[in-house]
Amino acid sequence: MLYNPFEPLIRHTWQDFLEKGYRDFVLQRLEWPDISKGQGFLLSPYSTPEQAHLHAAELGAKEGKAVQIPVDLNKIQQLLEVNSGYRVFINRFYEEHWDKRMLRVYQDRIINYLRSNTNFKREDPIDILFTLEHGRVWALISDGKTKKKVKAIDLIS
Repeated sequence: MLYNPFEPLIRHTWQDFLEKGYRDFVLQRLEWPDISKGQGFLLSPYSTPEQAHLHAAELGAKEGKAVQIPVDLNKIQQLLEVNSGYRVFINRFYEEHWDKRMLRVYQDRIINYLRSNTNFKREDPIDILFTLEHGRVWALISDGKTKKKVKAIDLIS
């Protein structure tokens, strides 16, 4: 069973954003185990163009960009079309304890990653904290002495 903690963007939520006056967004690619490569996107709403551009500036080339309504309205609406093949999510989680569930659901993959990609020992007590920064989920791994920050997708794929 795979788990995606992001809230799906549905037409009703999209309309709600527009009715609340949001006009500035960041649209970025989303890699996740249950999403086909190139088919997932994450939409982050912002109250000002400056906030959207700050977020977009943190993204890599071809990872995402700031979009503004009404100029880019068609881009987002095309992604939301039924049978478009795309999946769009909002830059927020639909449940409070998403990080705990991530640890539980992806436990075997996390253990495999730790064994093959780190120097942590099996007997070391390891803490993993998932965070969300600029639309990316990161895993902060620590054994009390050593700390490592990796993209969560690398840890759970």
